[in-house]
Amino acid sequence: MDTAQEDAMIDAIAKGVSYSFRTPILRRPSDFGMEYEDVFFPAMDGVMLDGWYIPAPGSNRLIIVNHFIGANRYGYPGHLEPWTGQGGFEVNFIEAYKALHDAGYNVLAYDLRGHGHSAAGADNITGVGAIEWRDVIGSVRYAKERFPNAKVALHSQCMGCNSTFLAMEKHPEEFEHISCMIALQPLSAAPFIERALSDQGVENAVERFNERYSYYCSFRHTDSNAIARADKVTVPTMVVQVKDDMTTKPSDAQGIHDLLPNPDKKLLWIEGTPVRYEGYRYFSKNPAEMVAWYDAHL
Repeated sequence: MDTAQEDAMIDAIAKGVSYSFRTPILRRPSDFGMEYEDVFFPAMDGVMLDGWYIPAPGSNRLIIVNHFIGANRYGYPGHLEPWTGQGGFEVNFIEAYKALHDAGYNVLAYDLRGHGHSAAGADNITGVGAIEWRDVIGSVRYAKERFPNAKVALHSQCMGCNSTFLAMEKHPEEFEHISCMIALQPLSAAPFIERALSDQGVENAVERFNERYSYYCSFRHTDSNAIARADKVTVPTMVVQVKDDMTTKPSDAQGIHDLLPNPDKKLLWIEGTPVRYEGYRYFSKNPAEMVAWYDAHL
């Protein structure tokens, strides 16, 4: 590639992660035999968030679920155009909710700002966690106020997981009652940039990416790095990652796991695929390890 081609690629990637995009909520819990309630609540800064509450009668255990960029509380319509570029398959979180429900867990699943039916916040700019951490605190506060006696755990995914790490760093007092977490594919910027740009021969990729990224969204690539906040995650945590993920490197998930200060931790590798989005539907297809983790801690 010549410099102009490199600049065009850098620009496209930086722009792509600077703005949220909405995808349709194709399915509902009732499609899978579960009663549910449409709920809404404010993020810490007042942005209104929409979600579902799926009750498990007689249970005081609650899992709070968020999602990755471009997804929503339902999942991701990757089997439909124009969203087929990440494997060409649907990611249906509701199958995982069904497994949790059948195991005796209440579920609160919500759309991050700029996704699903939630309000946009700073127009449609995304911070990949750098502003979405306010949504995490909003969800935890809502759950604590509505269900004060519940045992609560988190199921945080990609951008939603980065958001959770930042929220824990900024306001650890909000998470003192949280029993545990599943951290599904948190992401740090450096290995992402290396995969996307440096490995393609682009020189000074981090600096050049950061310049364009800041141009579009006013953030810097370090503002939402998961690995830089891993030592602030004090709850028992299972990190889950597609091992051969083409968009990052195994050293990122391994490093995040190693920095977690609580000795009650686990690293679950998803093997046999290079497709990151397979990780997002893993527990929908293989819920046993998810349920076992929560059973051990709630």
